[in-house]
Amino acid sequence: MFNQCTCTRLRRLTRRITSIYDHHLLPDELTISQYSLLSRVGRHGSIANLRLAAEMGMDRSTLSRNIKPLMAAGWIETVDMPPDEHVDKRSFGLGLSAAGKAKLAAARPNWVQAQLEIDGLLGEDLHAALSGMIDDAYDKLQEA
Repeated sequence: MFNQCTCTRLRRLTRRITSIYDHHLLPDELTISQYSLLSRVGRHGSIANLRLAAEMGMDRSTLSRNIKPLMAAGWIETVDMPPDEHVDKRSFGLGLSAAGKAKLAAARPNWVQAQLEIDGLLGEDLHAALSGMIDDAYDKLQEA
């Protein structure tokens, strides 16, 4: 029963899915991780770094490492946050720059193509079941 490591199996799956997204996002010079961050920041308009890290399931230092190249490229910038968003002195606001909004818009069609490829490979039923299981498993692990 315990001869199969759940982490190894999930990482193998995510590496395969990541490679499909990365292949489609290559013309945009983005990885799926970078696209996800741009997309999440874009959805919020502006967001505190600590809140973004929590929503992405990252710790603060991992977020900082991942956001740094996006800031260097001029796609994400620091912005003022309302006082109620400041969790502590390490908290600061992030938002998409005009260049970041343009980059996200330009990359979106390639992300859609990756999503369509994955959906086609998995099929509707497996995709729906997998999505549900992932969400359920994440919620249960968050409660622990």
